[in-house]
Amino acid sequence: MLKPVHFVAAARLTLLGGSLTVAVLTLGPFQGAEAIFGLSDKAAHAIAFGGLLAVSFLAFPRMRRHDLAVAALVMGAAVEVAQIFAHRDGNLPDWLADAAGILTVYGASMIETVRSLARQQGQLTFAQIAARDRRRGRRAALAFDPGRANGAPSFAERAARRFPVGARIR
Repeated sequence: MLKPVHFVAAARLTLLGGSLTVAVLTLGPFQGAEAIFGLSDKAAHAIAFGGLLAVSFLAFPRMRRHDLAVAALVMGAAVEVAQIFAHRDGNLPDWLADAAGILTVYGASMIETVRSLARQQGQLTFAQIAARDRRRGRRAALAFDPGRANGAPSFAERAARRFPVGARIR
């Protein structure tokens, strides 16, 4: 019987194959091969890294999308640096094309989050939604007033006690 974990396993194998393919195509002697498919170099970069990110969302369902997007950006930068060592032209515009593909997929993935919030909590402000978020736990209350919940002095008060204004400098 087919289960969601089977899709995760298939996505991980696909991600491995796709990553190896991107590595071979970007570091091997295949410069200009994207023209066979009618793509420019920048379009090929955007499609490759956007596709890898989309598959990684399915391959790692318990990881945050933001973390996966950052990892893809780092991988794109690493490929550009590796291209320099492989006597290819690694450059910033190629990495920006990687980033464009990554941000397109990441932005599209966030649409479902906003749709879900609109269905479930559409009458609340984003601040109210954040305050009700169970994942935030106690951090939500501490984020705006650190140290005040338990009566502890603020940083300024502690510094004023430690370094009084009229103290002599030795």
